[in-house]
Amino acid sequence: MNEKLWPPLKISLNPNKRVLFLTKDLDLIRKQLYEGLDLKMEDLTIDDLLDDINTDVMTPAWVCFDYDPSKIAENAYAGLLHDGRRVFDAHALKSGNFEVIVSGHRKGTGSSRETAPQCEKWSGIRIVIAASFAPIHERNNINLGQLMGDHSMLQRLQDGESIDLGEFTNKYDPVTRMILENGGIFPFAKKLTAGEIKLPEINKVSRPMTIAEKIISKKLISEDSTKGFVKPGDAVLASVDGGYSHEFTTAQVHEFLKIEYG
Repeated sequence: MNEKLWPPLKISLNPNKRVLFLTKDLDLIRKQLYEGLDLKMEDLTIDDLLDDINTDVMTPAWVCFDYDPSKIAENAYAGLLHDGRRVFDAHALKSGNFEVIVSGHRKGTGSSRETAPQCEKWSGIRIVIAASFAPIHERNNINLGQLMGDHSMLQRLQDGESIDLGEFTNKYDPVTRMILENGGIFPFAKKLTAGEIKLPEINKVSRPMTIAEKIISKKLISEDSTKGFVKPGDAVLASVDGGYSHEFTTAQVHEFLKIEYG
């Protein structure tokens, strides 16, 4: 799928791409990576799949020394070890021609590192299947435009069905849904700046607000710059006066901003 066209309104599997199942039987993972074994969801149960896949397994600290996500992807899942040996050799995920990756419960536990979903996206993965996701990891996937679904959706896809994009996005608030349906945070921001998409209307009904709510309300980004009134649970965008990143991500943040904005 062309990056500029992702995601399409109908999601289907590319017959020339593959699905990787992260099974508790690590030999099955090796057979998929190195022997061309292709599995289907109907061959497995959710209990056969790895739970609690940690972001430190996906991109150990030493992998994060690279700021280029395409380089990070070369060592995707370098922390998954068996008998002291890497299950994923260098380039294994990237050269496997996979577009879907599948695991069990609580995908992406551990630290909040953004490099974890990057190692999948820059290896060609566009759809991530799990029974559940760690909240920050889920947010990082959203910001990259990675679609997340469950195992029943995968079975439908493997049976040849095309699934409406909305089935992947309808569970989210309106702003998050727009970010995901426009391919991630950077494409969303570009389209918003260019006036190609419009934000949901903000609440203009006056209400008492806390100090924090007043600060957010004053910084709201809206179509008409009208003052809004926020309340808990609202999905809004607000401008910020400054930000920071720690040493593991500063170079990467700089690189992404340079690529997007020059």
